[in-house]
Amino acid sequence: MNKSAKKGISVLLATTVLTSPLVMEPKAAQALSLEEVSADDTGVEEETEYTIEFETAKDLASGDLIYVRFPSDFLVDKKLKKSDVSVEDDGDKVTIDSVSVNKNVVEIEVGERIKKGSVVTVTIDNITNPEDKGSYSIEVKTSTESTYKSKKITIGKSSSSSSKGDFEASHTSKNAKDSISLTLGKFTLASKSKLKEGKYIYVDFPTKDMLPKSISKSDVKVNGYKAEYVSVLDSDSIRIEVPGGADGDNYIKLEFSSSAGIVNPSTPGNSYFYTVEYDNKEYQSKDVEITGASSTPFSVSLSDNTAGARSSYTFDMDLASKLYSNTEIQIEFPNWEMVPPVITNANVTVNGDQVTGLSVNGNKVFFRTPSGFSSTNRLTIQFAYEGYLTNPKSSGTYTITAKIDNKTYKSKDFQIIGVTAPVPVDNTQATLGLTRATAATPAGLQVGIKGIGVPIVRNQGFIEVVFPAGFRVPAYVPANTVTVNGVTANYVGARGQNLIIVPSTDIPARAAVQINMAETAGIVNPATPGVYSIGVYTSEEKGLLFARPVNVVALNGVSFKANVASFTKSGKTTALAAAPYTVNGHTLIPTTFFRDALGFSVSYTKTTAKVINGNTVMQFKVGSNIMNVNGQNVTLPTAVQLKNNIPALPLKAIADRTGYKIIYVNGNYTVYK
Repeated sequence: MNKSAKKGISVLLATTVLTSPLVMEPKAAQALSLEEVSADDTGVEEETEYTIEFETAKDLASGDLIYVRFPSDFLVDKKLKKSDVSVEDDGDKVTIDSVSVNKNVVEIEVGERIKKGSVVTVTIDNITNPEDKGSYSIEVKTSTESTYKSKKITIGKSSSSSSKGDFEASHTSKNAKDSISLTLGKFTLASKSKLKEGKYIYVDFPTKDMLPKSISKSDVKVNGYKAEYVSVLDSDSIRIEVPGGADGDNYIKLEFSSSAGIVNPSTPGNSYFYTVEYDNKEYQSKDVEITGASSTPFSVSLSDNTAGARSSYTFDMDLASKLYSNTEIQIEFPNWEMVPPVITNANVTVNGDQVTGLSVNGNKVFFRTPSGFSSTNRLTIQFAYEGYLTNPKSSGTYTITAKIDNKTYKSKDFQIIGVTAPVPVDNTQATLGLTRATAATPAGLQVGIKGIGVPIVRNQGFIEVVFPAGFRVPAYVPANTVTVNGVTANYVGARGQNLIIVPSTDIPARAAVQINMAETAGIVNPATPGVYSIGVYTSEEKGLLFARPVNVVALNGVSFKANVASFTKSGKTTALAAAPYTVNGHTLIPTTFFRDALGFSVSYTKTTAKVINGNTVMQFKVGSNIMNVNGQNVTLPTAVQLKNNIPALPLKAIADRTGYKIIYVNGNYTVYK
């Protein structure tokens, strides 16, 4: 296959066109001045983008309309979206509230004021030129004027008839290495060729450094419809399965969104092209020019460049073009451990102004410039010390990447120095357990770390608990539901299945750590019983600190707590006549528990008790440490006691003889079979 591509053309949806002029209103005293009309492609039957430039004669208020009327020979996509249209006021972008098409008239509702005498530039994509060459008039007016003004444009021979340059390849940026969205086509297929659902379109890219390892089908459209499937065949070619919506079309238009992960070639040049193959026929794009990289690397300043230290970060940048308000900026740090799961808008500024819409995803931070931002190509982005960014844990040379207005900028190298060597610790006896072990039940968590190898500085470092799939981890965990060594955590954040716990006190190396998470924190056990492994990490050490299995049992297991006079089964809590308690490390529980919670047959007096489960008959006497099981005496670890006028019996002795198991975590019990 050859390498090729062409500027995109949307599915032609317009079926009704204007066949007579609109009714003209009486001419106003003032009218706009139409300066210029141009098109990216003036070939016949080419779908292209039109630019209309005019000077206003009156103020336009928010809610006023701009009308652009195309002759009946043109095809205007009836489903034009706001993203297909842009309006600029003397070079500044104007908010658009809505776009609609009334026959061949595009109606654009502006969302902000445009002053009288402004030079307004309107661009409209997805306009298809007439099939005949000739001179055509494009007209424009606003809702403050009564008559259209017109300008002629000449439509000539289509370029799509040649074997080379069959179509346009439209990049959102021409800068080398920039991330882009890409449109190939629209171009007409060879005679009698039509797209067929399930068949493949092959695309060869100009170089081997443009494609990611995989592309989601949701990021690719064929003639306006989401691709059925997309696979990356090798470093410079992909295969696209034709979706049902494009079945029967005699043309191809391919659209790749910016999230597809495609980037421009790394080397500038003016003869890059794409090749599209379908039905054993190849189509080649016009040449695409790639210019130099977006900019020189930007500088990075840190308040502390020590490995693992908390630091502010400041970036000084010169952009390839001016930046405007409400523009998205993405900052990618070297690794996710540097970035806390939550950063507030107040801790990030651009040119001294607080950003908006900030979010965090792994090692990437997304935000927008504020609405009152002054347009400029010089930026100072600052992450405050209070944003809790931390340096990489290892010394070395690092870089940061910024993506701004579809352009990629790389930082200069910055140095991280020094590293704290971990001291040896032994966590083979570390513990971890759930306060409730029943499935689909809210549970607390208790973690006993025997020692950490590197100190954790309060309000900076953190302990990370990783729950396996199946556990439900809430997006927000109140800090007051978690304690670290008996002190409420400074902060608790969720990162997917992981919980980040920032302690409020310093924890020195080799120190033991006890974490208690209340059931009100919102962790819910998996719905499926089984053994699950929960891992524990710290922000200061590489690799797993330790992991422990936890057993999640069926919902009909019974949970209760020491010194609490109730039990829970299948989500229902039932009162007990007396609270369970321990004597010399052995748990005693009222006789009625075995009847009400486990369904045994029970009878008792103030001096005796009988418990029957199947063929097992167990008899007890208050004050005696002898249990009679089916006529044989068994010595108990502690004597039966009377509690609230009900015999309290040893739990484990009865569970062992009836096939029940007990999960115990620091005063929390689950009995199950």
